[in-house]
Amino acid sequence: MEVALTVFAQKGHGTGTMTFVRSTEMKINLPPDQAEMLSTKENIKIIIRDNPDTVMAFDIMDGHDLIGFVLVHRFEDRKYFLWEYAIDIGCQNQHKGTKALTEFIEYMKTHHDAKEITTTYIYGNEHAKHVYEKVGFVETDVVDEPDCHEVNMVYHI
Repeated sequence: MEVALTVFAQKGHGTGTMTFVRSTEMKINLPPDQAEMLSTKENIKIIIRDNPDTVMAFDIMDGHDLIGFVLVHRFEDRKYFLWEYAIDIGCQNQHKGTKALTEFIEYMKTHHDAKEITTTYIYGNEHAKHVYEKVGFVETDVVDEPDCHEVNMVYHI
């Protein structure tokens, strides 16, 4: 059964509220260059199915509209890794990604007593860097190896 969980909208970013509905798959569409930066839809289904005690996935709803997807992994008590975060191609460049991420952090704090959320982005992805920094994530280090070029970030709640 899917359960809708409402988080109040942040002032200045619209009048509605975002809701986060538990999901078993990623249903949104992304441009090819962005899709390459995430796990495949098939792999996301497997991750969710095989890790029910530590992984949570949510559809991000703006009213009745599906606008995004988020996947988090609890790796320690009250500490979560933001594994996948994406906004549907039709909802990008409308500040919905920043608003949804801000509200999702509040949701994690309120409903899961989160104290820390970490994430990574592929080095050079300036849009991801901007969104994460805008909501309060800070860079912790850069992994620059032959097969991995990522920036690690953390948000302390």
